[in-house]
Amino acid sequence: MELMAKDTIELIKHLGIKKFNLFGGSVGAMIALCVALNVPSDLKLEKLIISAGSAQASAGSKTYQELEQLCKSTEFTLPKTIQGQKDMLLYSSKDLARYFLEHPDEIDKLDKFAEIIVKTNNKRPFEIFKLQWEAIKHFNIVSKLNTIKVPTLIIHGEDDEVVPIQEGELIDREIPNTQFYRIPNVGHCIYELAPESTNIITEFLNN
Repeated sequence: MELMAKDTIELIKHLGIKKFNLFGGSVGAMIALCVALNVPSDLKLEKLIISAGSAQASAGSKTYQELEQLCKSTEFTLPKTIQGQKDMLLYSSKDLARYFLEHPDEIDKLDKFAEIIVKTNNKRPFEIFKLQWEAIKHFNIVSKLNTIKVPTLIIHGEDDEVVPIQEGELIDREIPNTQFYRIPNVGHCIYELAPESTNIITEFLNN
């Protein structure tokens, strides 16, 4: 995670940006927290947004156990058809399944999402995936969060099974200057299922 944060900082410098706001979602939230802890003196982080994020591996979550089991296998078995990917998404995410049962007229969103995943699956080597998982599994910066002083917005779905909302609550407790926005009846796919949450981000950045 620290290496990916360093890459992010070097990219910001390369682009000639001196002050910036930073958004991180899911694993990107872990990286964003690392960036916030390591901003060099010649850059200024003004505001931080953490979405469905964690400052440590959520060892008790269902997804953690599933990924741990997946990494013990010898190959990356992922759906090769759009229908197969849709079935997998609906099976693994209760909030997605509930949303599309309640909004059948929006099922084309799921089709497009599944199509993107199927097209990109073959570009993600299993060995790289396992290295990414090792980085996530050993991640823990909880004890350092109180040194992040910038205004921070935390967004988390109450039904998140990938990163339980307790992880967002922990970040909220440890970082001194935070706003916490809880989204009811939504899990990890915040922006697909609660696009109105982008208004909260806009308000936070414009305030």
